[in-house]
Amino acid sequence: MADRLVQLYWLSQVLTTPLLLGSQLKRRRRRLLRARLAPPSIAHPKVIWVHTLSVGEVEAALPLLKALKEGLPDYFLLFTVTTAAGFNHAQKRASLVDLLWPGPLDWWPVVRRYLRAFHPRAFILVESDLWPGLLWSLKRKGIPLIWANAAFSSRSARRLKKLKFLAPFLLGPFDYVAAASQGDARRLATFLPPEKISYFGNLKGEVPRPSGQKVASLKKELEPFLKRPVLIAGSTHAGEEEVILAAFKELKRGSLILCPRHPERAKAVKTLAEREGMRACLRTRPQPAEVMVVDTLGELRALYALADLAFVGGTLVPVGGHNLLEPLAWGRPILVGPYLESVADVARLLKQEGVLFEVASREELVRSWRYVLEHLCPLQKKATILYQKNRNISAKYVKLLKKVLTSQGEE
Repeated sequence: MADRLVQLYWLSQVLTTPLLLGSQLKRRRRRLLRARLAPPSIAHPKVIWVHTLSVGEVEAALPLLKALKEGLPDYFLLFTVTTAAGFNHAQKRASLVDLLWPGPLDWWPVVRRYLRAFHPRAFILVESDLWPGLLWSLKRKGIPLIWANAAFSSRSARRLKKLKFLAPFLLGPFDYVAAASQGDARRLATFLPPEKISYFGNLKGEVPRPSGQKVASLKKELEPFLKRPVLIAGSTHAGEEEVILAAFKELKRGSLILCPRHPERAKAVKTLAEREGMRACLRTRPQPAEVMVVDTLGELRALYALADLAFVGGTLVPVGGHNLLEPLAWGRPILVGPYLESVADVARLLKQEGVLFEVASREELVRSWRYVLEHLCPLQKKATILYQKNRNISAKYVKLLKKVLTSQGEE
């Protein structure tokens, strides 16, 4: 059945080729398209290929890339990223790998070129970006496939249960699956043999903090404009900022850093704050203000260090949540809304440990902010201890990969 579905998938790709190529001719994708059509040949005989989707997944991959480079120094480390935003973000850390390249289009001429150019000994997918054409092409060449930090939400599980015949097609190529949480592992076990599934911990919990120099520089630049306590709301979406601003206005204390998930919304969010009667400024034009709206990309992790506590967005509206472990890395207590489907298992753990507080309205947000500020020192200490427990996960992946390579006669 899986083989037949792969054939149908490739046929559908042929029929939709004009649409596929047309979508890649948009201005911001054009440069990547040229690279995707002509991947460079790698002469090195031992290539490890790590692939992921976008900015958040790149961050999760960083500690793994560092560990692979240190643990397998004789191998050539290739890193590919699908989206333009993710690729641009990865370029800042390109020194961690031997080659950074845009991820392939899941179109058979491109996939074939990538495999001929890279001839990997193993393939690691970090978190998401399940392209059946690429995965089955690797599988048919006998290349071991590892799905690292495998995120498989309740929503995904429900959908796949309705179309269970698709499970071997979508998940079958993987030889090893290391789940992002124990809940992900349980859900994946519905569709995969249990011997394929492991749980090492969440790689995002091992995401390195920004350098002390970067944080110190940011603090020096922004602290004159920030009054304590500093509250930060990260990765917010439309419909959330209104609630957060109304709660902050009622709190009447400190400063608020608002970091929209999409920086192009920053000016509109600044206007919202001004309509609430608050002085607001943009991150790129700091000035004394009650609210600072971040209009840059890639600074959120460092900004968490400047705050006393954090709200993580995508949770007051039905998005499903974003990375809860980034503020935890700085020992920050965390507030969230009720929509936590994408981060449910991590949220449950943090809530059990008493460092995460769930709210559903402006009134609850104000109450929780006040409670956390009153108990800030013990809560920050508890969050720091919890973060320290979730370390050295990437070393377990290196151990797994060494085992895989040994079984292939590589080590």
